[in-house]
Amino acid sequence: MMEDFEQQLRHALARKEAPDWFEAKVTAAIRRDGGQPDKVRAKRPVLVWRWASALVLSLLIAGGVTWRYEQAVHEREAGEAAKARLELALKITRAKLQKIEQKLNEVGRDN
Repeated sequence: MMEDFEQQLRHALARKEAPDWFEAKVTAAIRRDGGQPDKVRAKRPVLVWRWASALVLSLLIAGGVTWRYEQAVHEREAGEAAKARLELALKITRAKLQKIEQKLNEVGRDN
């Protein structure tokens, strides 16, 4: 059984002459592809992928920078709003303290 398999394998892998039409088919394919070697054609998809990945990376970087800028603007606006609330609270406190001081001065004069 194993010998039969080996015989079939040898027969299938035996060197055979190319058919007569093979050369014409290869020549036609070369003419159709512009006569460029496989190495040049093989580099095209690699270059396309490189440019595409560079474009995607550039877009991601630009998006990240824009997002970070917007985040900084939002933080600055929130900080300015907090500052305005603090200034208002200090003005109110100062006005209340002035009233208290006036009353203490009046009470001190009356005594």
